[in-house]
Amino acid sequence: MSREDQASAASFGGRVVVSAQLLLLAVCLVGSFGVLLVAALHTDDLPAVLDPGLERLGDPKDSLPPAGPDSLWNPLVWVFEISRVVAMFVYPVAFVALVLGVPSLVRTWRIGDRKGFGWLVIGTGMWFALAVLALTPYGTQLRGWLLD
Repeated sequence: MSREDQASAASFGGRVVVSAQLLLLAVCLVGSFGVLLVAALHTDDLPAVLDPGLERLGDPKDSLPPAGPDSLWNPLVWVFEISRVVAMFVYPVAFVALVLGVPSLVRTWRIGDRKGFGWLVIGTGMWFALAVLALTPYGTQLRGWLLD
């Protein structure tokens, strides 16, 4: 087995972490910025994307597909509601993504898996940027609007 094959086999955990990071990132972005954009389009107030709040956009649930017994099989309801719940918990999800990403970065660097290391840098870096954004006043305002 060549060195690259050994590195690839040994960094399977790193690739699983990258996959989880990118999947959760996509879900979190749909649940926060996707819902925000839909609400801004629903109220015809695109500048409200920069200043999300109840007074401008209304309740976030009002702009989503209607949830109820008739819409149980509507996949858009499931996608947006699950994504919105993940976006509400952005702080713990970002913490877990970073806690799993940093040791995986070290591990893939040590075993020489450059491709896995590159993807981990991207995934961990994007979660770090999202965590910093969530801690800014804009991020806390967006999260507060999602929680209403």
